[in-house]
Amino acid sequence: MKKTVAFILVFAVICSGLYIAYKRDFDQFNPLYKEQYVYAAITKPGKIEGKEERIRYRYNLTGATAQGEKKKITFSSSKELEQNTYVRVLSKGAYTREWILIKKEDIPNQVLK
Repeated sequence: MKKTVAFILVFAVICSGLYIAYKRDFDQFNPLYKEQYVYAAITKPGKIEGKEERIRYRYNLTGATAQGEKKKITFSSSKELEQNTYVRVLSKGAYTREWILIKKEDIPNQVLK
């Protein structure tokens, strides 16, 4: 009995650790999340990741869906994006499928409120 409980606890800890470490990868295949567009403004420079030739800029932003629901999004770019520009991100949980730069006029009115 003690071995079974210990095994279940160790298994739960390992699974939890894997989920935390690879949340974006799990969200990509999670059927409980649906893909949705999130609109956000780039207000600060991205964090530089990588070395020399493989530099990427990671952006952690808070945006809003077309229904006005706030969401945190993360995406990266091979070039630094200008501040005070707008982006539309197709996300599923913490996973980002694609992003594009957009004009302010392309953002739904509910998001701008």
